[in-house]
Amino acid sequence: MMWKISLALILIVGSATFYITSSVYKQSGESTKQRTFFDEKQHLHVMGIVLGESTVRDAELAFRSRTDAALFLYPKETKEGQEAQYTGKLEAYFPSIADHSKVLLTLKITDTALEAIRKRSASPRIYPNGVIRMNLSSQDILAVRRMIITEMSLIPSVQLTEEIIMAQFGKPESVTNTSPNITVYTFPKIGLVATINQDDNDKLTFNNP
Repeated sequence: MMWKISLALILIVGSATFYITSSVYKQSGESTKQRTFFDEKQHLHVMGIVLGESTVRDAELAFRSRTDAALFLYPKETKEGQEAQYTGKLEAYFPSIADHSKVLLTLKITDTALEAIRKRSASPRIYPNGVIRMNLSSQDILAVRRMIITEMSLIPSVQLTEEIIMAQFGKPESVTNTSPNITVYTFPKIGLVATINQDDNDKLTFNNP
Protein backbone atom coordinates (compact mmCIF):
# COMPACT_ATOMS: atom_id res chain seq x y z
CA MET A 1 0.00 0.00 0.00
CA MET A 2 1.56 3.28 -1.14
CA TRP A 3 0.28 5.43 1.69
CA LYS A 4 0.54 4.94 5.43
CA ILE A 5 -2.76 4.30 7.23
CA SER A 6 -3.90 6.50 10.09
CA LEU A 7 -7.18 8.09 11.17
CA ALA A 8 -7.97 11.32 12.99
CA LEU A 9 -11.00 13.50 13.62
CA ILE A 10 -10.65 17.28 14.06
CA LEU A 11 -13.20 18.99 16.26
CA ILE A 12 -13.13 22.79 16.54
CA VAL A 13 -13.99 24.13 20.00
CA GLY A 14 -13.81 27.43 21.87
CA SER A 15 -10.50 28.77 23.10
CA ALA A 16 -11.77 28.44 26.66
CA THR A 17 -11.65 24.65 26.23
CA PHE A 18 -7.98 24.47 27.25
CA TYR A 19 -8.56 26.32 30.48
CA ILE A 20 -11.84 24.57 31.31
CA THR A 21 -10.40 21.10 30.63
CA SER A 22 -7.09 21.55 32.41
CA SER A 23 -8.61 23.15 35.49
CA VAL A 24 -10.76 20.06 35.98
CA TYR A 25 -7.69 18.12 37.12
CA LYS A 26 -7.52 20.28 40.23
CA GLN A 27 -11.15 19.77 41.20
CA SER A 28 -12.34 16.72 43.12
CA GLY A 29 -15.93 17.69 43.86
CA GLU A 30 -17.19 17.83 40.26
CA SER A 31 -19.71 15.38 38.82
CA THR A 32 -18.37 12.28 37.04
CA LYS A 33 -19.39 13.78 33.71
CA GLN A 34 -17.20 16.85 34.24
CA ARG A 35 -14.14 15.35 35.95
CA THR A 36 -11.08 13.98 34.11
CA PHE A 37 -9.99 10.63 35.54
CA PHE A 38 -9.18 6.97 34.83
CA ASP A 39 -11.97 4.47 35.52
CA GLU A 40 -11.56 0.84 36.63
CA LYS A 41 -10.86 -0.19 33.01
CA GLN A 42 -8.06 2.41 32.85
CA HIS A 43 -10.05 4.36 30.28
CA LEU A 44 -9.52 8.11 30.52
CA HIS A 45 -12.58 10.36 30.92
CA VAL A 46 -11.93 13.86 29.54
CA MET A 47 -14.36 16.58 28.46
CA GLY A 48 -17.27 14.14 28.67
CA ILE A 49 -15.51 11.66 26.35
CA VAL A 50 -14.29 8.19 27.42
CA LEU A 51 -11.24 7.12 25.43
CA GLY A 52 -11.66 3.56 24.20
CA GLU A 53 -15.44 3.67 24.55
CA SER A 54 -16.99 6.91 23.26
CA THR A 55 -17.84 7.30 19.57
CA VAL A 56 -17.80 10.32 17.26
CA ARG A 57 -21.56 10.54 17.81
CA ASP A 58 -20.89 10.82 21.55
CA ALA A 59 -18.46 13.66 20.81
CA GLU A 60 -21.14 15.40 18.73
CA LEU A 61 -23.50 15.23 21.68
CA ALA A 62 -20.80 16.43 24.08
CA PHE A 63 -19.94 19.41 21.85
CA ARG A 64 -23.55 19.95 20.76
CA SER A 65 -22.70 20.03 17.07
CA ARG A 66 -22.67 17.80 13.99
CA THR A 67 -19.46 16.92 12.20
CA ASP A 68 -18.42 17.28 8.58
CA ALA A 69 -15.78 14.74 7.52
CA ALA A 70 -13.31 14.31 4.66
CA LEU A 71 -10.29 12.16 3.81
CA PHE A 72 -6.99 14.04 3.64
CA LEU A 73 -3.85 12.59 2.00
CA TYR A 74 -0.66 14.23 3.29
CA PRO A 75 2.45 13.87 1.11
CA LYS A 76 5.45 12.06 2.57
CA GLU A 77 9.03 12.88 1.72
CA THR A 78 10.33 10.64 -1.07
CA LYS A 79 13.58 10.39 -2.98
CA GLU A 80 13.77 11.87 -6.46
CA GLY A 81 12.19 9.57 -9.03
CA GLN A 82 10.11 7.61 -6.51
CA GLU A 83 6.34 7.47 -6.74
CA ALA A 84 4.59 9.89 -4.38
CA GLN A 85 3.42 8.39 -1.09
CA TYR A 86 0.83 9.75 1.32
CA THR A 87 -0.29 9.47 4.92
CA GLY A 88 -4.07 9.21 5.03
CA LYS A 89 -6.26 10.79 7.70
CA LEU A 90 -10.01 11.10 8.09
CA GLU A 91 -10.76 14.52 9.51
CA ALA A 92 -14.10 15.92 10.59
CA TYR A 93 -14.93 19.29 12.10
CA PHE A 94 -17.68 21.33 13.72
CA PRO A 95 -18.24 24.33 11.41
CA SER A 96 -20.83 25.91 13.71
CA ILE A 97 -18.15 26.78 16.32
CA ALA A 98 -16.19 29.83 15.20
CA ASP A 99 -13.10 29.75 17.45
CA HIS A 100 -9.82 28.48 16.04
CA SER A 101 -9.01 26.12 18.92
CA LYS A 102 -9.27 22.46 17.91
CA VAL A 103 -9.65 19.01 19.41
CA LEU A 104 -8.10 16.13 17.46
CA LEU A 105 -9.61 12.71 18.02
CA THR A 106 -7.80 9.59 16.82
CA LEU A 107 -10.19 6.75 16.02
CA LYS A 108 -10.03 2.96 16.12
CA ILE A 109 -9.99 1.48 12.59
CA THR A 110 -8.15 -1.24 10.69
CA ASP A 111 -5.82 -0.54 7.79
CA THR A 112 -8.11 -2.53 5.53
CA ALA A 113 -11.17 -0.48 6.49
CA LEU A 114 -9.40 2.83 5.89
CA GLU A 115 -8.10 1.68 2.51
CA ALA A 116 -11.69 0.81 1.55
CA ILE A 117 -12.80 4.30 2.59
CA ARG A 118 -10.08 5.80 0.40
CA LYS A 119 -11.30 3.83 -2.62
CA ARG A 120 -14.88 5.03 -2.11
CA SER A 121 -13.88 8.68 -1.69
CA ALA A 122 -14.31 11.12 -4.60
CA SER A 123 -13.90 14.72 -5.87
CA PRO A 124 -10.21 15.16 -4.99
CA ARG A 125 -8.95 18.69 -4.41
CA ILE A 126 -5.22 19.39 -4.33
CA TYR A 127 -4.02 22.25 -2.10
CA PRO A 128 -0.85 24.29 -2.85
CA ASN A 129 1.06 22.41 -0.14
CA GLY A 130 0.37 19.10 -1.89
CA VAL A 131 -2.32 17.88 0.51
CA ILE A 132 -5.23 16.14 -1.23
CA ARG A 133 -8.78 16.43 0.14
CA MET A 134 -11.34 13.79 -0.85
CA ASN A 135 -15.05 13.74 -0.07
CA LEU A 136 -16.40 10.70 1.77
CA SER A 137 -19.20 8.53 0.48
CA SER A 138 -22.51 8.78 2.33
CA GLN A 139 -22.02 5.36 3.92
CA ASP A 140 -18.61 6.36 5.28
CA ILE A 141 -19.92 9.63 6.72
CA LEU A 142 -22.36 7.53 8.73
CA ALA A 143 -19.65 4.99 9.61
CA VAL A 144 -17.33 7.68 11.01
CA ARG A 145 -19.95 8.67 13.57
CA ARG A 146 -19.89 5.13 15.00
CA MET A 147 -16.11 4.89 15.33
CA ILE A 148 -14.45 4.59 18.76
CA ILE A 149 -12.18 7.39 20.00
CA THR A 150 -8.78 6.17 21.22
CA GLU A 151 -6.92 9.47 21.66
CA MET A 152 -7.75 13.13 22.13
CA SER A 153 -5.45 16.07 21.34
CA LEU A 154 -6.30 19.67 22.13
CA ILE A 155 -4.75 22.30 19.88
CA PRO A 156 -5.41 25.60 21.72
CA SER A 157 -5.66 28.92 19.90
CA VAL A 158 -3.50 30.41 22.65
CA GLN A 159 0.27 29.81 22.64
CA LEU A 160 1.39 27.51 25.42
CA THR A 161 4.34 28.17 27.71
CA GLU A 162 5.98 26.07 30.38
CA GLU A 163 4.49 28.40 33.00
CA ILE A 164 0.94 27.86 31.65
CA ILE A 165 1.36 24.08 31.50
CA MET A 166 2.75 23.78 35.02
CA ALA A 167 0.16 26.17 36.44
CA GLN A 168 -2.65 24.08 34.99
CA PHE A 169 -1.30 20.54 35.44
CA GLY A 170 1.45 20.75 38.05
CA LYS A 171 4.99 19.41 37.77
CA PRO A 172 5.49 16.96 34.87
CA GLU A 173 7.11 13.58 35.44
CA SER A 174 9.52 14.27 32.61
CA VAL A 175 10.54 17.09 30.25
CA THR A 176 12.21 16.18 26.95
CA ASN A 177 13.55 18.28 24.09
CA THR A 178 12.95 16.15 21.01
CA SER A 179 14.47 18.90 18.85
CA PRO A 180 15.75 22.45 19.46
CA ASN A 181 12.23 23.85 18.94
CA ILE A 182 10.07 21.08 20.45
CA THR A 183 9.66 20.41 24.17
CA VAL A 184 7.50 17.55 25.48
CA TYR A 185 6.04 17.47 29.02
CA THR A 186 4.74 14.08 30.24
CA PHE A 187 2.04 13.59 32.90
CA PRO A 188 1.35 9.81 32.97
CA LYS A 189 -0.91 10.00 36.05
CA ILE A 190 -3.45 11.98 34.05
CA GLY A 191 -2.73 10.43 30.66
CA LEU A 192 -1.35 13.68 29.25
CA VAL A 193 1.55 14.62 26.99
CA ALA A 194 1.91 18.39 26.43
CA THR A 195 4.00 19.58 23.49
CA ILE A 196 5.30 23.09 22.87
CA ASN A 197 6.35 23.45 19.24
CA GLN A 198 7.91 26.74 18.19
CA ASP A 199 7.53 25.84 14.50
CA ASP A 200 3.99 24.42 14.56
CA ASN A 201 0.92 24.02 16.76
CA ASP A 202 1.24 23.39 20.48
CA LYS A 203 -0.68 20.31 21.56
CA LEU A 204 -2.16 18.56 24.60
CA THR A 205 -2.61 14.83 23.93
CA PHE A 206 -4.64 12.54 26.18
CA ASN A 207 -4.25 8.73 26.06
CA ASN A 208 -5.21 5.61 27.94
CA PRO A 209 -2.24 3.85 29.63
